[in-house]
Amino acid sequence: MCDIALCKKLQCKQIKGYIMKLSRTVAYALQATLQLAETNSPVPVPCSQLANKGEMPERFLLQVLRSLVTHGVLRSTRGVDGGYTLVRPASEISLLDIIEAIDGPMDTHLPLEGKLNEAFKGNLQQAISGVTDSARKQLSDIKISQLIATDAEPSDSASSGEANRIADQIPTQS
Repeated sequence: MCDIALCKKLQCKQIKGYIMKLSRTVAYALQATLQLAETNSPVPVPCSQLANKGEMPERFLLQVLRSLVTHGVLRSTRGVDGGYTLVRPASEISLLDIIEAIDGPMDTHLPLEGKLNEAFKGNLQQAISGVTDSARKQLSDIKISQLIATDAEPSDSASSGEANRIADQIPTQS
């Protein structure tokens, strides 16, 4: 489940008390990526600094960051001055990139077995495929750069409108 602080940062849309479920691993990946995008430092940021600032367990965060490196989201630099940087500008990294780097591709396959009518299986598979395609599109349209906001920005009516537009794009459970 997405933690409340991260959802506020991501400006998750909440409908009828439900929030899109994100694993803690994805939440840490998003949090670390947002921190790196916010600092926009050409100098690598150590895992310990990301962990301390985000109040995340460092050993677990290391595993998360390795996955982001493996999937081409982050670059890892070894050594005393080592750490992590974004591979691409924040405007080119989507929420979908982060989620799929951690959880794998959003899959539409349903492991339906048993005596379910074939027509029902087909209808269900088609419905799930449509929802997945829509979610993938919406998540790929939301870039990390859009989620970086300072405390002063939301009071600006233009920024507030943009924040609402982004929040409206985040799929939620109904």
